[in-house]
Amino acid sequence: MLSAFSKYAGIIQTVLGLVGTAAPSAVPALGAAQGGSIFNLISGLVLSYLGFKGGESQQRVGALGLGGLNAVVGVLGALGVSNIAGISLNTETVGIIVNLAVGAWGLISGLMKKKAA
Repeated sequence: MLSAFSKYAGIIQTVLGLVGTAAPSAVPALGAAQGGSIFNLISGLVLSYLGFKGGESQQRVGALGLGGLNAVVGVLGALGVSNIAGISLNTETVGIIVNLAVGAWGLISGLMKKKAA
């Protein structure tokens, strides 16, 4: 589950970030803010790299770190916080749901014990 999280969540966030960054007019349709698109792009690229090139311990740290960060961003967006230090956060339902889902998936993946072989 850890490797799958890193790969698939990374790809999903990278695509959302690329679309939002390359086509700013699509940002509202994606439910993201411009800062949210950049966050999704960077988070997605890091997760994808860890998923395809990283070892298990690196994937675990990435899942916990970026999962936790996504969860915080999702909760802040749900509470109506739209800006932190000049960076726009997702305030639309779709963006908040993506951040919360990636956050929960990452935290669960990172905290799960490795299955015995």
